[in-house]
Amino acid sequence: MNEISIEVTLSDIQKTFDFDLVALTDIRVRQTNYMIRWKYSIGSLGDQWKRIALQRGKGVPGTVMKTGKSMIITDITGTDMERDLFRYPILKTEQLQSFIAMPLWNDDEEVMGILLMGNRDSRMYTKAEYEMVKQHVEKTLRQQILKELMVNE
Repeated sequence: MNEISIEVTLSDIQKTFDFDLVALTDIRVRQTNYMIRWKYSIGSLGDQWKRIALQRGKGVPGTVMKTGKSMIITDITGTDMERDLFRYPILKTEQLQSFIAMPLWNDDEEVMGILLMGNRDSRMYTKAEYEMVKQHVEKTLRQQILKELMVNE
């Protein structure tokens, strides 16, 4: 699949689930690489996200990669994230208050990318809502990325 189809899918996720921002790290990020970059962003406030480069294990994507689990934050107000926004540059540049960040796995059980879906206001994400998003991502975006990786290898 080409980049346009991934962008269209990200836009669909944004509209379907009412997120202000949907962003995806470079889909070739492997745990041996030391920098993580955002490759796609739908709904961003500008181009600053393109300049964000994080060392492995840092920021939202680094935390998700380390744990291998999704992060669901309903409001960063009063948290360490709010106090240390410089450590979470995507939250700062995009003014996000709440988000879901999930790892995307390949068939070899390696994280092949991190998907961030956020809102600029606090938002309570229900378990049912999270499961719907997760299933949608699994059926659409994950499959597109796997096809793109097969084409490019």
